[in-house]
Amino acid sequence: MNFTLKEYFYKLYNRSMLMLLLPIAEFLAIYYLILSGVLPPIIEDQLGIEILLISIPIIVLVILTIVHLEVSKRCKRIAEELSLGKKLDMYSPVAKRKINSWVWGSFLLAIGFFLTSDERFSIYFGVIILWCAWQWPLPRKVSRDLKLKGDEREMVITKGEAFKA
Repeated sequence: MNFTLKEYFYKLYNRSMLMLLLPIAEFLAIYYLILSGVLPPIIEDQLGIEILLISIPIIVLVILTIVHLEVSKRCKRIAEELSLGKKLDMYSPVAKRKINSWVWGSFLLAIGFFLTSDERFSIYFGVIILWCAWQWPLPRKVSRDLKLKGDEREMVITKGEAFKA
């Protein structure tokens, strides 16, 4: 790790926020176009809408569950490393993978909303955004994921400020 903890979390937050803004912007654009009447529903068959209302959230839930289990498994392996710098370097791609899964899940929900114009997809989308906020890579979440203890935990939570003279 060639930068400070503040820089590490700054880069991690910025990358995460930019990735998350893509599906939010897409969803808001689709929502606006549907409400203004520019985009009519593509699928108008009630059975097709019900199938999509059930299948897309299930697919998203399965994807997010698989990624969550994979991230947990990788974090256990990363926690065994000795160096904090190495742990954080190895955690960064794991956090990217987790964020990418949120983005793809959000895109799937936006596609369902685009196809059906059913507002229940906006509820599903809101749930995904809340899930993202709960899983956001904050210093406490990172230290919990990596099972940091003692000075390492204190250093990560305070972003290196605890040990400055």
